[in-house]
Amino acid sequence: MKTSAVLLVILFSTISFAGGIETVIDPPKKNPQAGMSTVFAVYFHNFEDTSLKVDVPASIMCRLNAGDDTVEVNAYAIRPTSKDAITICPGCFEKVQYTLALPSTIDGPVTMEIPDFENAHTMFAVRSSDSLKKSTNEKTASQEYETLDSLYELYQPYIKNLAAYDPMYFLVGTDPAKSKFQISFKYRLFDLDSTLVQNYPWTEGFHLAYTQTSFWDLKSASKPFEDTSYKPEFFFLSPNIRVPWATGLFIKTGFQHESNGRGGEYSRSTNFLYIKPIYIAYHKHTKLGIMIAPKIWAYIANEDESNPDLKYYRGYFDLETKLGKADSFVLGSHFRWAKEGASIELDLTYPLNQFIFKNLNLYFQVQYVNALAESLLNFRDRTEAVRLGFAIVR
Repeated sequence: MKTSAVLLVILFSTISFAGGIETVIDPPKKNPQAGMSTVFAVYFHNFEDTSLKVDVPASIMCRLNAGDDTVEVNAYAIRPTSKDAITICPGCFEKVQYTLALPSTIDGPVTMEIPDFENAHTMFAVRSSDSLKKSTNEKTASQEYETLDSLYELYQPYIKNLAAYDPMYFLVGTDPAKSKFQISFKYRLFDLDSTLVQNYPWTEGFHLAYTQTSFWDLKSASKPFEDTSYKPEFFFLSPNIRVPWATGLFIKTGFQHESNGRGGEYSRSTNFLYIKPIYIAYHKHTKLGIMIAPKIWAYIANEDESNPDLKYYRGYFDLETKLGKADSFVLGSHFRWAKEGASIELDLTYPLNQFIFKNLNLYFQVQYVNALAESLLNFRDRTEAVRLGFAIVR
């Protein structure tokens, strides 16, 4: 009998895998669909009083029983260990996830047996592609527009072109007078489905962007903003230049205006033409990655009345690097060199849902700055600060 894709039951067995080791099978979640890949987990539990070593197979055979049909499909470990065996401490368990390609011919209740684990088994439901289409078509108007966003987006067809750009964060300085926050987004000018992009794919690289960096004195009674940089921008980002020694190689070039929006003696503004190659190497299995992005610019129509010598403090070059794991620590840096001296910024981030707040999608961030011209207003001064806070884009 066919059924909707909901998890029916978790049937796990305490099957002896090796002396003192039990296996627990956690079935697929998130409505597995026929013809698609899904993920399930195997827990290896050590119920002995001493540490035990377990051989973890990189692939296992799964026997799927759906009604009168039985098929055998291999499942593959998503993150196989670097060693042939893992050591499990007394009373502890290790989790290994496997990916399984579900045959397109099965749907409804499925019993999955794993002979390698002495026929450990579990049960779940698979939704066929036909039933998925049918349930989608049978949605009532109230079900289709359950959220405000679903109705709002009917009148905002361009919103899919909007995305995050530079890092976005809120940081409080160890000296609160040196606190800082930043927001940033970009907007792709041409729809990916437009005839222009279909005929000339490179045109999807044209963007508008806006970044705002505010320096906030949280130490003073009135909590004033010391300075704010407003940075509208127009840029072109090339498609991935496929080379054998990189996951991604891109060329970005554009024009950026920067000003602090103030008048009189406190007014500061400048403009840049820049080019920025971006090299990225990423290892899929370990999730380790590195980015190297040198940026070179020229000043165009710089405000010579209020900041004629900005170039001596800001320079003409910035080297940006990032190194870390996609689901763990990432260390980012900016290094600039100018006539009046070097500047550096270091940013260390870590996702909070990997630590103590399992359901919170924020990064914890630590920033160290030792830089000239961090803000436009006081560009001749060197800022040294340590800041702590949260980021939503790192």
